[in-house]
Amino acid sequence: MGYWALDIRQSLTAVIWDFDGTLVDTRRRNYNVVRRILAEVAGHRLEGIAALRSPEVYDRVNRSYANWRDLYTKEFGFSEEDTDRVGRMWTRYQLEDDTPAPVFDGIATVLAALRFVPHGVVSMNGRHQIARSLRDANLHEQFAWIVGWEDVDIRRQKPEPDALLDCIERLTGFGPGVVLYVGDHETDARCAANARHVLAERGRASSIVTVAAGFAGRPDVERWSIQPDHTALHPHDVIAVARRLYPIA
Repeated sequence: MGYWALDIRQSLTAVIWDFDGTLVDTRRRNYNVVRRILAEVAGHRLEGIAALRSPEVYDRVNRSYANWRDLYTKEFGFSEEDTDRVGRMWTRYQLEDDTPAPVFDGIATVLAALRFVPHGVVSMNGRHQIARSLRDANLHEQFAWIVGWEDVDIRRQKPEPDALLDCIERLTGFGPGVVLYVGDHETDARCAANARHVLAERGRASSIVTVAAGFAGRPDVERWSIQPDHTALHPHDVIAVARRLYPIA
């Protein structure tokens, strides 16, 4: 750990998860939804869009942008207004799509092992879609709070810290201790960094430790502008990080 190294005596008070690519493998579903949105809403011809050649290509291109807004404006050429409009349609298109999106193997084990602290989700996916996926996996009751894109102003999505701060407050009341934040994208690390600055400015006692999730393949964290504190190549690695560093409250 670097600048944000913490006192080992601090207790783990919560675990917050990103959704897409962290709890659930949504690569193929998101690919299908994006194709449908571009074709039906924007009227784009999909054959000429290099980013949509395959789910793998789309996932790689998506990871190259800071967040979904940049993807739509810079890659697909949307205006800010059109991006807002499409963003508001995302949940409906997700709920209408039945492409399988399995929870990563090992997530249930992690939730059981760390059941003594509350868990939350902070995502730019829709809250109802997240809840549906977790219910389908019989994991919904393991999560005390879910923050989806519709719970935050559309111009204040990650990496802005609003959603993460809301979840931390709901789970811990900003009390002293460590919140573990697990996410697969550089946006998650940047969001945590922004939240740390806000917590410091407000004099809050909560600390954030980030874990880069590589459950769908090793993340290219060396290219991230903000480095995570830890990397987990399997969900079970999250248990090791939590138990090695912080006694459970």
